[in-house]
Amino acid sequence: MSKHFRIFATAMSVALLGGLALGSAGCAVGFRVYDPEYRAYHRWNGDEESVFRIYLDGRHEPYRKFRSLNRDEQREYWKWRHERSDADDRH
Repeated sequence: MSKHFRIFATAMSVALLGGLALGSAGCAVGFRVYDPEYRAYHRWNGDEESVFRIYLDGRHEPYRKFRSLNRDEQREYWKWRHERSDADDRH
């Protein structure tokens, strides 16, 4: 193996692993969603996504992204979410 190939292979490995680390960190952070009824921002992350899927499943609705819901549908979700016993300060 030539010296240049080893340097190239090492650089590609570092770039790939760095990209994977950054990509997974971005998913963990999520985004913020405003809840006008409670006048609060909620972090939309993997935990909230899981609860949202439970909500849709309980209503026998197909999966849709939260951001694609209209304002009334989002309000219904937040009302349901706040009524849940596990709706503590995690969101």
